[in-house]
Amino acid sequence: MLPETTADIKAKKSLSWQKTGQYSILLLLALLLVWLVKSFLDGNFNSLESFQEYIQGFGIFGPLILIFVQLSQVVLPILPAVVGYAAGSILFGWLGGFLCNYIGISIGSILAFYLARRYGAAFVQRHVSPANYEKYAHWTQKKGFLWFLILSIFLPLAPDDLICFLAGLTAISWKKFCLIILVLKPWCLLIYSLFFANLIQWDFLQPFIG
Repeated sequence: MLPETTADIKAKKSLSWQKTGQYSILLLLALLLVWLVKSFLDGNFNSLESFQEYIQGFGIFGPLILIFVQLSQVVLPILPAVVGYAAGSILFGWLGGFLCNYIGISIGSILAFYLARRYGAAFVQRHVSPANYEKYAHWTQKKGFLWFLILSIFLPLAPDDLICFLAGLTAISWKKFCLIILVLKPWCLLIYSLFFANLIQWDFLQPFIG
């Protein structure tokens, strides 16, 4: 049997860390689900107002849970991000929801970039579906990838989580990537936050329109 190469050892470590991270996130999300079910059975979901009061009773831990969920869904996409956008606006208002989503998504996006850069294409291929990888991976070889990244982060409904992983496989610098995330991501999230806040509270814009 041939001795293991440095690349083989790195690949095994990558897979080990990936599985550990995935299992940890899944465990925490499972505990969160159990807590939500218990809260529902205890009657804390009888109305939107009662649920908001219940969540607000946890203080800073309420927003931290949403931040964690949004961070997790970037690196381990179990739930659509739009679920977190809606939950943030419903529970904490458009501004509070926006801030929680912005912090969580930004950290998750930068973490996705870091993992892809550290562990390479093999890690990304294990993490995303083969169809999506084949559909978008060719952009990393094009000179226009930077603009593709910018538009993906800025525009709603773009596959930005996947693009953050792919960006880690390119020569884009850490500084440039973080700047794109921190400057461009808020605008898309702001649109979502205002939309869902307005959806559940139709008089949201009344102070502005008289």
